[in-house]
Amino acid sequence: MSLALPEYFAVTALALFSFADLRTRLVPGIEVFFLASVLISAPTHPLTTILVVLAFAWGWLSSIPGGLVLPLLFLPSTWPVLLAGFGVRQGVVGRADLLAIAGLACLFPWPALVLAMLGLEAWRRFWRWRQGGPVPAIPGLLLGILAYLLVKLALPLA
Repeated sequence: MSLALPEYFAVTALALFSFADLRTRLVPGIEVFFLASVLISAPTHPLTTILVVLAFAWGWLSSIPGGLVLPLLFLPSTWPVLLAGFGVRQGVVGRADLLAIAGLACLFPWPALVLAMLGLEAWRRFWRWRQGGPVPAIPGLLLGILAYLLVKLALPLA
C-alpha cells in the first residue's frame, strides 16, 4: 500500500515548516498550505471542508460569536480546529498552528487528527523538558501524522 497525494503533500509541507518553525518561529507559506489543503479536499469531501473552514474562520476572526460554532461540534474533524481556534482567541496558540491544524483536518480523517494532537502533546512535553519558552507546534503535528501513516501502512484494513 502506498501513500496518496494529499498525504505526500502534508508530510512534505509539514517537514519543511517544522524546520522553519524550529529555526525562526515563523512559518512562511503556511497560508498556502491551508489553501492547497482546502482545494485538494473540497472535491472529495465538500461538507467536511466547508465545516473545517468555518471552524477555522471562527478561530481566526474574533468578531464571530461563540454560539455560532455549536453546530460544528457535531463533526469530530472540527474539534481540534475549534480547540486551536479557542487558543488563538485567548492568545496562547499561534495563528500558524491554527492554519496547520485546519489544513490537516481537511486532508486527514479523525484518527489522524487525534494522533496529530497526541504527537503535539508529546512534543510539548519533550520541549518543556529540554528547554523553556514557547513551543513550536508544527514538529509535534508532523510527529503525530507520521505515526498515523506508519500505522496505516503497517496495518492495511481494506
